[in-house]
Amino acid sequence: MHTPNNIASPIIRTSRTDLVMLSAEDAPLIRDYYQLNQAHLSPWEPIRDDSFYSLEHWRQQLADNAIQYQNGSALKLVALDKHTKEIIAICNFTNIVRGIFQACNLGYSVSARYQAQGYMHEVLSAALDYVFNELDLHRVMANYMTHNQRSARLLKRLGFEEEGLAKSYLHIAGNWQDHVLTAKINDAH
Repeated sequence: MHTPNNIASPIIRTSRTDLVMLSAEDAPLIRDYYQLNQAHLSPWEPIRDDSFYSLEHWRQQLADNAIQYQNGSALKLVALDKHTKEIIAICNFTNIVRGIFQACNLGYSVSARYQAQGYMHEVLSAALDYVFNELDLHRVMANYMTHNQRSARLLKRLGFEEEGLAKSYLHIAGNWQDHVLTAKINDAH
């Protein structure tokens, strides 16, 4: 079993992006992503208070992300444009559980200006390859709100299979939302 303890954070390259973990010094970059995409992301995320958009919040969050990666509980990546170094998308593998489960949850978002250009498929394909082959996970679970047909199509293209419906699953945009449960299994296991 491979665990990420005491190893450098990954750099995963795609044709148009570099997927990396940001450090606390990169707080302005990710804060700007969320500020710029606030209206675009608000239907798909919890209600955020003003502190979410502060540099202090993001410095602490990025420091926590590094600790979570080192202890093997999460891998939180951003996809940077290879030329401009702007954040195009975010993908987070959280709640990593080892032992007999060997699984995690996947969450993701794409900047409004880069949607419908194939970036999310490109980024998630490379990131899934990494978590299956380098972290040796067996199962990745991704859930989407029933009305989010873009995510439904994306996850299907990536090989995720529907496993059920969770009623009133997450509190998103101020309401409890039903979610379609999906998972992708590591074919190498």
